[in-house]
Amino acid sequence: MYSILKTQGVLPLVTQINIETAQIVLQSAADAGIKIIEFAARADNAKEVFSQMIAFKKANNLDVKIAVGSILSVDDAETFHLLGADCIVCPHTDLEIGNYCFKNNIYWIPGAATLNEILHANKLGAEIVKLFPADKIGGPGYVKAIRAPFPNLKIMPTGGVTLEESNLKAWFKSGVVCVGIGSNLFSKEMLLDLKYEQSLQAFQNLIEVVAKTRN
Repeated sequence: MYSILKTQGVLPLVTQINIETAQIVLQSAADAGIKIIEFAARADNAKEVFSQMIAFKKANNLDVKIAVGSILSVDDAETFHLLGADCIVCPHTDLEIGNYCFKNNIYWIPGAATLNEILHANKLGAEIVKLFPADKIGGPGYVKAIRAPFPNLKIMPTGGVTLEESNLKAWFKSGVVCVGIGSNLFSKEMLLDLKYEQSLQAFQNLIEVVAKTRN
């Protein structure tokens, strides 16, 4: 999973979508060459939508992994793992969730804000740590500062990452492994009436701008 995220450089995120939109997102992501996306399980019907996403992915033999985000408890981690999640992403660091993921061989990306929290997550076994909310706690400058004494930190900033070249370039220059991007890729308004061509273009543009700003 680490190599996929490092190579892709970005973890696109969608949330609060219906199954039709979810199918469009999955098909267009796979067609664009995206290898992993995140579905944030924030809505009441998240389990239902996700189970149908997995069914659609299998029925169409799509080569795209699905991480499930906004996981707050070990019960939810277990539920989505059994439904078919390839990765569990949290806004926080929870030992119970981490232990469940390691025991069941599912990739775990916990969230953290401070250097001590990031190091704690690493000690618990996390390889990549989600920095959240990245823009509110210092942005790229913060990442650069904490990586100075700890250059091996593998960080994925989420929150405030945009599609602007200057923004992405600053994040990658700070030394992050990849970035998480959600509402700046698909706004709530876009997701209300998302078309396949529109989604495909969004993913293709994302791949292009990430590749350009990483070099």
